[in-house]
Amino acid sequence: MKKLNDINRERKNKKKRILTACLGQCVHVAGTYNFINIAHQLGYDCIFLGPATPIPHIINNIIREKPDIVGLSYRLTPTTVIPLLKEFFKKYNELSYKPKHLFFAGTPDVVKFARKFDSIDEFFIGGESKYKIISLLRRDKISKHKKAQIPMDIISRINWKKPYPIIRAHFGLPNLEETIKGIRQLAESEILDIISIAPDQNTQSNYFHPKELIKNLSGAGGVPLRSKEDFIKLHKARLRGNFPLLRIYAGTRDFIKLGKLYQKTIKNAWAAIPIFWFNQMDSRGPLTLKISIKQHLAAIKWHAENNIPVEINDPHHWSLRDAPDAVAVADMYLCGIIAKKLGVKHFIAQFMFNTPPASSFKMDLAKIYAKNELLQTLVDDSFKVITQVRTGLASFPLNLEKAKGQLAASTLIQLSIKPDIVHVVSYSEASHAARPEDIIESCNIVDQVINQVYSSNLKIDDKRIEERKEELIRQAKWIVNLIPRLAKTSAELMRPWTNYKILTRLVKYGIFDAPHLKNNKFALGQIKTKIVDGACYSWDESTQKVMDEIERIKIIIACNSDKFLSKKELQGEFSPNGVMIQ
Repeated sequence: MKKLNDINRERKNKKKRILTACLGQCVHVAGTYNFINIAHQLGYDCIFLGPATPIPHIINNIIREKPDIVGLSYRLTPTTVIPLLKEFFKKYNELSYKPKHLFFAGTPDVVKFARKFDSIDEFFIGGESKYKIISLLRRDKISKHKKAQIPMDIISRINWKKPYPIIRAHFGLPNLEETIKGIRQLAESEILDIISIAPDQNTQSNYFHPKELIKNLSGAGGVPLRSKEDFIKLHKARLRGNFPLLRIYAGTRDFIKLGKLYQKTIKNAWAAIPIFWFNQMDSRGPLTLKISIKQHLAAIKWHAENNIPVEINDPHHWSLRDAPDAVAVADMYLCGIIAKKLGVKHFIAQFMFNTPPASSFKMDLAKIYAKNELLQTLVDDSFKVITQVRTGLASFPLNLEKAKGQLAASTLIQLSIKPDIVHVVSYSEASHAARPEDIIESCNIVDQVINQVYSSNLKIDDKRIEERKEELIRQAKWIVNLIPRLAKTSAELMRPWTNYKILTRLVKYGIFDAPHLKNNKFALGQIKTKIVDGACYSWDESTQKVMDEIERIKIIIACNSDKFLSKKELQGEFSPNGVMIQ
């Protein structure tokens, strides 16, 4: 005889069952297939009886299969549904076993008649958001008068929507009221989970310095936010529809003060903080490279101490400036090490595809696989990696129809890593700043790709991808292991990966370098790169050949031997995950 605990465990592990059928002569099955595909991904055992199913057959299967949910569909002449449902309920009401819930789907006119039957819990007219379907299937109790509860923090929301990724999009218009109106529209569309607020440059640099605001640049790059009340208005605007989360840039100074403001007002879903960027080096902020790195590290630590997930949105900025792929991979690995050492519990790794835009899909995947594989070596009980993918902004053509194709094609490739978050870059961005309708259309394109990929279990396997991935991992490990050799004092050597002086030297000496940094007073700017067979390599102009990234950096070391500690001087070895072994 089975023990009670064993029986309870079996019940807990048993899949919930859904039985669906098209009533009478109805043969319209597309909506039913969409519903059961989502249910299947959420772990339900789905039984579809097919089109034009006789009512006795449905009743017999309810008796035999004992489903938790029964879904009926009918999309023919509205009035003819009444005798069918009467016949169904006459037999259904006699059953000793009844499912927990009854769903009905039909045209709007058919549903009007079906609503007369009180035993039906939920109605579908077609085009319902994935949010609504997941909400219904995630809830243990379904009530016509109870609004779905959806998690309001990023980690819980990811887990709630799994295996589907949550969808994020970037939005901010030059006018505050239009932005508030747009947030309402996006929330009510129920198509995305996170709205990334784009503040104007004045907000990012001068929010706490009103005397330094440049009035004629108000609204440049995003929405002007000038008071705590402005942020609260954004927060209130999203409290409708599927209640999307909000997140916002870290700013370009006053990082911790801004972080506190964001948490008090918009409940910032996570912080996006660079290491090397958004300062004087890229003309995006007022701080020098060294000071900005120091303050970025402090901001990451503050967010970690307050249990706020952190994205270090740094690596793709090297690729945006045509740095070799190995530098971007090394930077991602370094960012993961920095985040872990500063106490971040949930590290959000943003993988930007199509960057540089001439990269091939294969080599793009190799680079992303290398980044992800290195980050996974850092994962343990105290450090988790949340994967986020996006299409590269520079890859969108001006032709909007072609841009839609680029968005769909890039998304298809991105989904091969089964991301937690898909950052949807609106197809219109090459033409104009995205309006709510552009974002909704872009999210719908991406959502359709997600539906198709997740229902077919698409996998991409290629020998050349694997070879390039391994090459990049080898180079990135070597570069990151070089970092302790940049220390100049024993104090610096104690924590080389989180020392702002050492990190500054990475750029100053040209280990991290990019062609677009030529004549930059903070970077060396001497590197040459070239796209070869779809990948971005360092390029030796004298030999007209690709340079291995390790060999390029060895030349820098040889020419500046006094700036690098020798292996003997280190008095210890450093493992690939950034832990010194004495």
